[in-house]
Amino acid sequence: MKKHKVFFRWLIMLVLFVLMALPAAAQTEAGQPYIVQHSDSLWKLAEKYLGDGNLYPQIIQATAAQAATDTSFAAIGNADVIQPGQKIWIPAATDLPPVSEPAATAVIPTSGNGPTGHIAFSFWNNAPGRCTYEINIIEVQACLQSPADCQASRRIFALNNASEPALSPDGQQLAFRGWGAIPDELQPGQAHPYKDCAAPQAERWLQTTLLDGTNRRSMTGFYEDSHPDWSPDGQKVLFDSGRNGDGITRIMMFYADGSGEEELRIAGQQPSWAGDNDRFVYRGCDSTGNRCGLWQARAVPVKSWEAGANVIGPVLEEPPAAHPDWSPTGDTIVYQSQIDGNWNLYLIEADGSNRRQLTSDPAIEGLPAWSPDGQWIAYLSNKGDNWGLWIVGSDGGKARQLFAFDGGQFTPRAVAPYGTRDWLDEQISWGP
Repeated sequence: MKKHKVFFRWLIMLVLFVLMALPAAAQTEAGQPYIVQHSDSLWKLAEKYLGDGNLYPQIIQATAAQAATDTSFAAIGNADVIQPGQKIWIPAATDLPPVSEPAATAVIPTSGNGPTGHIAFSFWNNAPGRCTYEINIIEVQACLQSPADCQASRRIFALNNASEPALSPDGQQLAFRGWGAIPDELQPGQAHPYKDCAAPQAERWLQTTLLDGTNRRSMTGFYEDSHPDWSPDGQKVLFDSGRNGDGITRIMMFYADGSGEEELRIAGQQPSWAGDNDRFVYRGCDSTGNRCGLWQARAVPVKSWEAGANVIGPVLEEPPAAHPDWSPTGDTIVYQSQIDGNWNLYLIEADGSNRRQLTSDPAIEGLPAWSPDGQWIAYLSNKGDNWGLWIVGSDGGKARQLFAFDGGQFTPRAVAPYGTRDWLDEQISWGP
């Protein structure tokens, strides 16, 4: 009799144990936790676990439900940004709830509080009779309305064979890199492939003009000078140059009134002014060539024996980080990096804090430029296998294409005077 009682007690305990385990089993069947890895995106995860990348909002919604009762889950505030190490919840493909569209996918306003101003960019126009670098200036509001409105407001800069544009703070002037006139021959007996292309050509160094190409000033005299960036007061322009022929690119500065240039004695490239008219961020390394990434310095000329006295220090030690742009309204810096194997955009504070990812599309995303009000970021991308300009809010959200380059090649053949160039050598500028 006692044996039977022991058996029944054991059986009851077993049944209770199974019943207690049922909710956990049901929860496992309804989904699973997941730790975000490098190169992950919500689209990829939805495609892998749910069978369709378009179902990524299901992951956002399911993770939010888990985060409401378990703080180990990270609620996803931006559909384009998930960070390695975050814990999210992936629902089962057979038990998907109805989806409400997340706020992060809100449409960019086309009027009212939407982005305004003009964006200058350059690309290689390979059309017959053109075959030249050309600078385009588009009106943001028009391009948000429709492609037709965008084309109607589009301005092609009067001087051909010019690239790397920088709009002045008042939007009235343009600094740019000229490539010079194209010779008839590459060498004796060998015709230049672009000898009959568009004219007139810009001189082969940095110069400034009004937007219509008039009032031209040659600011430097070396073809290696590149990547101009205006100071907030419009009085000075930072640029980089490899003019010394020693394989080192250095940061320099010229005065917009044409009165001369200054040597900052800083090895680096792609400078961008801070809004205080004093500091700037650039891509560089320490004085020994190590600790490469993003650095900041003061735009103060120094003598040879003072080299490095104007350097403040590193913002980010990440060698792939490039093309930084300092917000005109604060101390946030946007930049591009290939740290996870693909070119994406990131944000970081000037003191090196709060690094976060802004975009995560599998396509190339680079050459970021802040809007004058510090609310938006324009960038270059080849989404859909076609180069174009895109825009995204500085707090993330749904990106939108402003302008498509309509196919063709982005850079010329590797011949003089261009050498080997790529999209990485260009820049975008956003002005009023």
